[in-house]
Amino acid sequence: MSNPPTTTTWKSQAGYIWSLIGSAVGFANILSFSAQVYKNGGGAFLIPYILALLLLGVPMLILEGLIGYKWKLPLVTAYTKTWGHTTKVFGWLSVIACLTIGAFYIVLTGYSAAYTYFAAFNMIPEDSQSFFLYDFLKITPSIHEFGAISFPILLATFAVSIAAWLILVRQVKDGIEKICSWFMPLLAVIITIFALVVCFLPGGMQGWYYYLYPHFEKLKDISLWRDVFGQLFFSLSLGLGIIIGYSRHTDQKTNIIRAMIWVALGDFFVSFVAGFAIFGCLAHISFVQNVPFDSILTSDSAFEIGFILFPKILHTFGALSPLIGTIFFFCVFIAGMTGVFSIIESIAGNVEVEFKISRYKAVTWVMLSMMGLACFFCMGNASYLIDALVPMLLGTNMLIGGLVLILVFVFRQPSDSQERLWPQNSQSFYVICLKYFAPAILSLILMLNVWNEVQGIDIAKVIRWGWFGAALLLAAGMTYVTRKNQPQDFNT
Repeated sequence: MSNPPTTTTWKSQAGYIWSLIGSAVGFANILSFSAQVYKNGGGAFLIPYILALLLLGVPMLILEGLIGYKWKLPLVTAYTKTWGHTTKVFGWLSVIACLTIGAFYIVLTGYSAAYTYFAAFNMIPEDSQSFFLYDFLKITPSIHEFGAISFPILLATFAVSIAAWLILVRQVKDGIEKICSWFMPLLAVIITIFALVVCFLPGGMQGWYYYLYPHFEKLKDISLWRDVFGQLFFSLSLGLGIIIGYSRHTDQKTNIIRAMIWVALGDFFVSFVAGFAIFGCLAHISFVQNVPFDSILTSDSAFEIGFILFPKILHTFGALSPLIGTIFFFCVFIAGMTGVFSIIESIAGNVEVEFKISRYKAVTWVMLSMMGLACFFCMGNASYLIDALVPMLLGTNMLIGGLVLILVFVFRQPSDSQERLWPQNSQSFYVICLKYFAPAILSLILMLNVWNEVQGIDIAKVIRWGWFGAALLLAAGMTYVTRKNQPQDFNT
């Protein structure tokens, strides 16, 4: 067996853990988690989510962490090592998905950067919905109309992209680790303080009741369970090789299992505490406007909470609204930015190893490609386009990626005992979960998703399945181009 490519390492296990928490924590934690809890009966969503985190989230984190830790390879090359060049197509499919996700993720991070500025200078009017949709997004009536480019969004997107490039061209210990080790603890402290402050708003404490009280009848709804596992995969960035991309930079002293438990706890902590803050804000609106709590949100969109409802709440703080708004949107920006780091690092790692180029070139080419794609998400129909793609990119495709990861890396391991991810015939808790629980539940949810997709056809479904078909073809092409770039002894 030839030696794997050399990689730089994290300075400390703590830095690695904070970076992974930064990868996991994003819009899904601060905004989407609360929207899902609101939609699915409060505590009735929290109970299965915690179970899913223990039975699927932690084992999947450990699996991806061990792949990177043991072999020091990115996802595409790891597939080659385990099952030959043919399975590279699944790795490249995940890379293409990450590139697409990254393209709209840097745009969404640009939203938070722009709103941090707007909040600081008290520029958000009381009609926050009209401001967000028409002045900021320049939204068109439908997905068919591209509309004009929103230059504030384009400018913010380029600023985010350049900042990400400047950090990522450095080695991980000098760029990602330093930023995440400072800002992730800061984010946790700010969100905790914010949640405590919100409870003193008129009616705010009532939000905690709505948040924690379980409506058990919701547990009978199959869509709740689908949302639970979808939110879990989205939040922890599973099935895309992102955790593998970070873990390939670990040294032999790293305790992967302990690290992944901390990552799962950190990710859940941010989601859970942010939920107190968001629900407190929603209860405050309910109290001030004298409307039922369950009628405030009209959808489970993170946009509605973050960029329409919350700016409305800001006006109730009077002179403090610029300070509070700046802190809130800066938190969202930090969460988005650290997520951008992990997406780009994952893609660049694969490009660097498979095409045998320097880290600087890999990051630069990935960043330029992502910025080019991001322009499409700065148009007037961008929100429709994102809504059309998300069920595939952060749903069906992630489930396929997770299922294939399990089938390839759990049920087939190298014959060399030193190369195995865990001892042969291991009966540890996470291995049992990966062998029995995870394949069953992922297959079931995947079938439910596909069944839902075949119930009628519309332009959104055409777009996401069109993306999937094009991504498969491109992944096959990338597999063909890079088939001779790895030593033959990677086939076991």
